[in-house]
Amino acid sequence: MKDILETDAPGRAVLCGHANELFLGRENPDGSVLLQPATVISKAQAQYDSDPDLRAVLAAATESGTVSRDRRRTK
Repeated sequence: MKDILETDAPGRAVLCGHANELFLGRENPDGSVLLQPATVISKAQAQYDSDPDLRAVLAAATESGTVSRDRRRTK
């Protein structure tokens, strides 16, 4: 990307070709700005992803006949 990036009065910029994406932004000591693609997950998801015991317990609970899920959406 070698385009000039212009900000508006509140300091926002548009990155063409990157609609609805998340970036981590950092201003370096030399004044340059670094944007890195980011993925944001909840603490609960991070715990689930990193704990095999938790995944096993939740998988067993999901397969249990005593667990039911109401798929209707509430408004």
